[in-house]
Amino acid sequence: MTEVKNKKIYIKSSEFIYRVEHLTLEGTCSTDHGPKNVKIKNLYVDKYPVTNKEYLNFVKKTGYQPRDTQRFLAHKPKNNQSNYPVVCISQNDAMQYAKWVGGRLPTDEEWQYIASGPDYSDWPWGDKFDPSLCNHDHNSLKPVNSNKQGSSWCGCEDMSGNAWEWTSGVYDDGEHRFALLRGGSFYYAHDHWHVGGGARKTNFHWKLQILNEGMNRASTLGFRCVYDA
Repeated sequence: MTEVKNKKIYIKSSEFIYRVEHLTLEGTCSTDHGPKNVKIKNLYVDKYPVTNKEYLNFVKKTGYQPRDTQRFLAHKPKNNQSNYPVVCISQNDAMQYAKWVGGRLPTDEEWQYIASGPDYSDWPWGDKFDPSLCNHDHNSLKPVNSNKQGSSWCGCEDMSGNAWEWTSGVYDDGEHRFALLRGGSFYYAHDHWHVGGGARKTNFHWKLQILNEGMNRASTLGFRCVYDA
């Protein structure tokens, strides 16, 4: 399989109206869902989610190993899956990689703007859902460059479906510490699950309670990096 090289896409400083939908199945999400004006600073963003090859290279070069290794990289990639999104990593695992490459995780607001753009598209590719443009309801992940036609306004791919993506914030509502996930995943639960999965709109985030690291690592959850310009 030909190696897919991630590249950085420039996002020019802008303002947009942040407005979020949130599906509540257990408790409520205490973050401000808007509408509110948000300032996006100049930054670069990875075109693709971080891949198995990229993350395993980080581990090899740095010797990184988390204190709590439960389910760390538990989804062992096969030799032909180097271009698949890396999963089974916690928010902290993702942050350590991002720091190593000179970046960071996007904020919830930045992620939404990168996905929806100045035209506030409902989906990265436009306002109409098209399952052929994303990994929405399948049995497994796909390589990061599988849905070129489903890219966002700025050229970022896999911003809906394939794997959920971590954002940078950790919140505390007095009862739970939680993070916000974006984008949805390849697995769509047809029955009533706590997390429905499937591809998700650009203005949708999911509240994930931060528990122990093993429970923060899932086979449907990865990340991409941004870089301050």
